[in-house]
Amino acid sequence: MHKNISNTILYSLIFAMGGAPTIAMMIIEGQTTDPNVIYNALIGLSVIIACVLVPIVLIQNAYLWFKRNDEKLAEKIKPVGQIYLVLNVVCLIYWLSYQFMH
Repeated sequence: MHKNISNTILYSLIFAMGGAPTIAMMIIEGQTTDPNVIYNALIGLSVIIACVLVPIVLIQNAYLWFKRNDEKLAEKIKPVGQIYLVLNVVCLIYWLSYQFMH
């Protein structure tokens, strides 16, 4: 398997797991600052977002796995892997800032 394809698969799976709670928290914080509402809504909204994100990522990764030996695809997919890496870093920074600022 090409490095770019394997990186994209890994980074997208990490984003599928961490992106849903991050997106949910951003939406909730935009609506309210009440801690009780935030914690009650976080799980439900995370599950709803994950029900959209995870299938999309799994379909994408199944396609990448099927085409894992394609040289042209390996080069085309490189920016997508970098985007997922940046999204993961943004999610991490968001959660660290939330932890230490609130």
